[in-house]
Parts: sequence; structure tokens; C-alpha cells
Amino acid sequence: MTETNARIHVLADETLGGIKREYVEVDRKAEVNEKIVIVDKEDDDEGYGIGAIFTVDRSHHTLDGDVYSDAASSDINHNGLIYREEYHVLEPTDIVHIYSLDGMRRCVLTDRKAEVGEEVIFNNESGVSDGIVTEVTSVGISMVDVAGYEDSDGEYVCGISHGYYRVLVPVEAAENEPKPADPIDVIANLAQEVASLKRTVDRHRDEIDTLFKDKRTLGEELARLKEPTKTAECAPIDAPLVFIQRKIGDAFDVYQDGKKLRGVRHIRIDAASGEFTTLDVEFVSGTTEEERP
Repeated sequence: MTETNARIHVLADETLGGIKREYVEVDRKAEVNEKIVIVDKEDDDEGYGIGAIFTVDRSHHTLDGDVYSDAASSDINHNGLIYREEYHVLEPTDIVHIYSLDGMRRCVLTDRKAEVGEEVIFNNESGVSDGIVTEVTSVGISMVDVAGYEDSDGEYVCGISHGYYRVLVPVEAAENEPKPADPIDVIANLAQEVASLKRTVDRHRDEIDTLFKDKRTLGEELARLKEPTKTAECAPIDAPLVFIQRKIGDAFDVYQDGKKLRGVRHIRIDAASGEFTTLDVEFVSGTTEEERP
């Protein structure tokens, strides 16, 4: 174990093929298979002290937070009991230490599509890796080609499917990597989008209501405009015709039932053969337009 500061520890991670990984101390209850570090120990007779690191094998069900580790067992502590106030949990980070001829490099394990020239390590569906670092030589639709290597099972690997590798990004460049969206921000943005869509729907509904009202109003107006024509058309057929002769010229107006018949230019009266038809025609002359019936 190499301690870089008071709360960060660098440990070999078996799930990454032994690559050293940075862990951070967290003051909480440990779960089975998690790593813990002793931070408070008054009795050194049990064979371990402050700074000792163990893996939790089982938890205590009667005392909240107490755990057991076989590695902590001794003649005095037969069961390997570790009290809750004695330890902190070591949570793994995404920062790993990669060693090469150029020295140690701190890199961030990044879950994204790799680019040519970047370094990656293979991992299976459970996130377990053989810890072999290789360089991407080309990028395809479904996989990346890498500098060939022999894995821990002795098989030659020259390509890795997308989703089965992690990109190693130097810590210095990791700040420019896209950050995962904060769930709170995502929810807030969704709420804003929903509110905006609701306002749009309400506006469209109001516009539809307005159009419906306008249509109904226009229909009523059209019916009202048609009403006089309908009334004129329905005038009694036996109503007398009133002819009004103009004072000058041969022009005349024709009225029936008090309504002026428009478009009349001449009158033709036909009588049946052998019959006499009498039509009284009233001529009004020398009157103004207002005085005419």
C-alpha cells in the first residue's frame, strides 16, 4: 500500500489484473467484499493497528456497522471482529496508475468510444479486466483494432468490441472530457421542457377554440345575410304588383308586397286565347323616392 495523502490510498485492484488504483476513505458502514482501513485502534494486542487494510468477509447482524475479516483474526480476536468506530471504507475511484518505461502515469478510466492512438484496457460484462494496456490502431463501427497482445488465457487479441474496454485518459486531459449529466440537472431540464410543451399545447388549444368561435360567428352572419333574400323569395305569389313610372323617360320600378323587385327591365303580359285578362297597373308619378310606397 502506498499512501499519497491522509485520505487517498493506492492499492492493487484484482479486478483490473493487479493495476494499482486510487481509493478514497469514506466514513460509513462497510459491506461484504469492500476494503476498509483501520483509523482508530486502542488495543494493539490483536496484531494490527492504525493503517491496516482488510477486506470484509462478513458483516455483524447484531451490532450496527461491526464487520469481520479473516485477515484480522488473531489469538485474541479469534473471529476477526472489527468495530464500526475502528474503520473507514475504501471506495475505488476511476484513477489508476499505469507504469511504463517513461515512468508512472495517472490515468482516468473513461467509458466512451476510443480514438486512434489512445490506450485502452479490456473489461468483460462484469467490469473485470486482465489489466493489459494496449493502443488503438483503428476504429470501426462495432469495434476497435488494437496493437495485438496475448491475454492471460494465452489467446491473441487484436480487436475489442465497443463497450468492452475502458479508455485511459491522462488526468491532466480528463478535465476536458464530457461529464456525466447530473440527475438533478436532467430532471430540472425535463421539467422545463415539459412546461414549455404544456404552454405550446395550451396556446394551440386557445387558437383552435378561437377558430371554432370565428367559424360559428361567420356561419351565423352568413345565415343572417341570407334571411332577407329568403323572405323576398317567399313573398306571396298573389301579392299585387305596383309599377312606379319615372317622371322622365320610360324607366319604372316594380314593387310587390312592399319590396322592390330588382333587375326588372320590361313587363310582358300574355292572355290565354279566347280569354280576357285584366291587370290593374298603378302609375305613380311626380313623387319623391321617400313618398313612394
